[in-house]
Amino acid sequence: MRKRGISPLIATVLLIGFTVIIAVSIWLWYGRIVTDQFMKQGAIAQIKSDCFSEIELQVLSVDASTGNIEIKNSGNKIFNGVRVLIDEQTPLSEKESFQPGEQKTITVTGINANSKVTVMPMIVRQGVPGTCSDKKVTYQVS
Repeated sequence: MRKRGISPLIATVLLIGFTVIIAVSIWLWYGRIVTDQFMKQGAIAQIKSDCFSEIELQVLSVDASTGNIEIKNSGNKIFNGVRVLIDEQTPLSEKESFQPGEQKTITVTGINANSKVTVMPMIVRQGVPGTCSDKKVTYQVS
């Protein structure tokens, strides 16, 4: 009885087919990673641009007894929230959107009579969050 294997032609076609399938899989996987990185970099650039020119924040008042901070969006772009630091510690985030010209009051715990409150606008572009730390406003409670 004679044993027979697959022909060299069929073996070559199978090897080439497997190689192509593996190459396409890697290309699709890596292509998605590269595309995501480009989109993220574009969003980061847009955040930096908006923070530099379009976003403005004013802290109108801070009430230590109630923890209320009155904030106004004095810029011409929406920002999606604020990051609050009390005495430069423990950042707290409020995810409340501020329309241009809109004024809102947020409540934060932990404000004392001599606290230093720092408020920074947060924006989201293309699903990527960012904080405009160069637009921070510091308010000394007295």
